[in-house]
Order: sequence, then C-alpha cells, then structure tokens
Amino acid sequence: MNKIKYLNDLKNLLIENGEKEKDIQAAIKYAENLINLNLPVIFDKYHFAALVGMENVELANIMVHLEEKYYRKAEIEKKNGGMREILIPAMKLRIVQRWILKNILYNIRVSDYAMGFRKKYSIATNAKIHTGKKCVVNMDLKDFFPSITQKQVFQIFYYYGYTIDVSYLLSRLCTHEGRVPQGAPTSPYLSNIICLKLDKRLSKLAEKCEADYTRYADDITFSGGAGLKSIILRVKEIIEDEGFVVNEKKTRIQFDYQGQEVTGINVSGEKITVNKRYKKKIFQEIYYCKKYGPSNHLKHVGCDKRFYKEHMYGKAYFVHMIEPDIGKEILRQLDEIRWEE
Repeated sequence: MNKIKYLNDLKNLLIENGEKEKDIQAAIKYAENLINLNLPVIFDKYHFAALVGMENVELANIMVHLEEKYYRKAEIEKKNGGMREILIPAMKLRIVQRWILKNILYNIRVSDYAMGFRKKYSIATNAKIHTGKKCVVNMDLKDFFPSITQKQVFQIFYYYGYTIDVSYLLSRLCTHEGRVPQGAPTSPYLSNIICLKLDKRLSKLAEKCEADYTRYADDITFSGGAGLKSIILRVKEIIEDEGFVVNEKKTRIQFDYQGQEVTGINVSGEKITVNKRYKKKIFQEIYYCKKYGPSNHLKHVGCDKRFYKEHMYGKAYFVHMIEPDIGKEILRQLDEIRWEE
C-alpha cells in the first residue's frame, strides 16, 4: 500500500463529506498507525463488510446468529485414540475468518518458541530441538483453545490500534460462546499471539536452567540436564498465572536411558525418528488391506472408519516428514492397495 496516497485520498474524501477538521485528523492518525503496523485500516462494521466482499446484512446476520447457524459440531480422532469434538465454521464465516487471519493475524508477531501453525515450522522442527538430552519434560495445557476468551482476543485487536467497536467485531467473529473454538482457521494463530507472554516467561526460565524450551500448540517441552525435573512446579505456577491449566495426566519426565518422545516423535539419540510400534502398526494394516481388501479388513477389526484411505496416507506423510526413506516405502505400498474394492 502507498501510505501517502492512501492518507491523502482519505483526507480528500473526508473533506468532500464535510467532516470537521478534528475528526479528519483523528481518522488520519488512526489509519496511519495501522498502516505503520502493516495492518488493514477498518473504520467500522460497514467498512469491514466492504473489505471482505460481503453485504452489510450478511455480516449482521452472522454477528447475531453466529452460534446457532454458523457452526456445526464434528469429531476427529485423537492421536492416542478416542475422539475430540471440534466446531466447523460455515463457509461464509470461514471466508471472513480467513480474511482476518491473512490480513491481520499473520502480521502480528509471535514468539520464536512457538513451533506450531507457522510457515517453515512443524512438529519435526519442534522435536529436533530436544534430541540428545539427558532429560525431557513434557507438559500439556488442558482445554487449550477454549481456555482463551473473547476478552483476550478483543484485547489483541485493541492493543494493535483498532477502535473498541472494530475490536469487538473482530473478536466476536473469531470466537464461539465467548471462547476460541477448535476448528476455526483463526484459532491456531490466535493462540500463538495470546501465548507470547507465556512463551517469554517459560523461555527465560529454561535459559536460567541451561535448558531448551518449545511450545507446539498445547504441548510444552523442556529439555536439558538430569536435574530439569525440579522446574516443574515453577512451570505450573507460570502457566496458571497466564490463565491456563496443566493437564497433570500428561506430564512426563523422560530420561535418556528410558527413551524420549516429543509430540509423538522419538528424540532419543542425535536425530528424530518415528516410534517403532507406530511404523509396525502401519505395515500390519497395509498387509491386511492387501490380503483381504480394505473393507474386509475394517469389518474384521470392527472398525467403521470413514476416509480410511486418507487416514492411512496421512500417517504415511507423517512418517515421510520424519524418516523420508521409510515414508517413501509406506507410500509405495499404499499405492499398491486396491482401494475401490
């Protein structure tokens, strides 16, 4: 955007509309502050509707009927088994949320210790930092996304210069019943922005202990010397002070002689690998799919898994990301299965 041209055009438009000088100067200052932060200028809900290509009445309808009309519940499988409920936004709402994500949220700084939901970062990037350590401590934030409130989201937009009304509008569009929903495209990156202070405090604590720290979504990891377990109590205090709750059941202390994992990836030794049992199970499933056919195999094990083919390829690409040669072999064998039978 050409800032000078935009501000001159804005000034001329306001003069033509007969606005008072003090209001013109206030509008120019407001716009200039946002442009300097590489954020889009939004004056009100009508201006926002025009920016996202939506009629005013459509946006108003979303704001009023957000919960009952613009989300549907769905379930996805957890890594460790069981199901997780998520909220899927309707297409119109998802378009608006993606606009907010692309044009606003991606231009807001997040911590270097946040490994999830960022370009060039992944669970592999996260795990590599913790290889070859005497001790690895894993902690999990309970009900991560729903722990983040609309008030916190509002404060983000307001802090970066948007008006109260615009900040409320944006925070409302990014939340469901006053909480950040798991399933909305804006939620992951919003969580990184919200956790900026948490990451800063925990990374400083790690530095004092000569340890490494990373966070991948709700998975917190420290790695370092054998005495690292002594920081757990202080970590818990910081997490709770920042408004989150530790899932005690998922706290793990892993020493180098036990085998160590970070976000489901083996970090024992100097390089990351996929758990042997995980790979073995994939090859077993491929064997039975080849021998009996996918449908018969699923029927035999009593599983009615929809999108089973996609599920298996997803596992293969995960392995390929960590161990390319083995992943390539799994993909080759998956291609040999007669999926249509």
